[in-house]
Amino acid sequence: MENMHVDATESVAGRYCILKRPVRDRDGVSHFNERLRVLREVINLDRRMFLVEFDDGSTTFLFPNEVTIVQGDLDIPTPKAG
Repeated sequence: MENMHVDATESVAGRYCILKRPVRDRDGVSHFNERLRVLREVINLDRRMFLVEFDDGSTTFLFPNEVTIVQGDLDIPTPKAG
């Protein structure tokens, strides 16, 4: 699966992404090696953010530089530990 660059004007709602580094959801659970689905794209105070859903159903807001949008929804590559 090829990673792709997403322009600021291109909607990513409904697409899948992978994390570039571990993040915590609203309940403090750490996530990293899983796919996320972008539920909504939000611009707040001139900052673009994605509302994402983790495999376990929890959600959080992330900035675009924290994720890589992937093409399609199958065989999402596992991020390399860095």
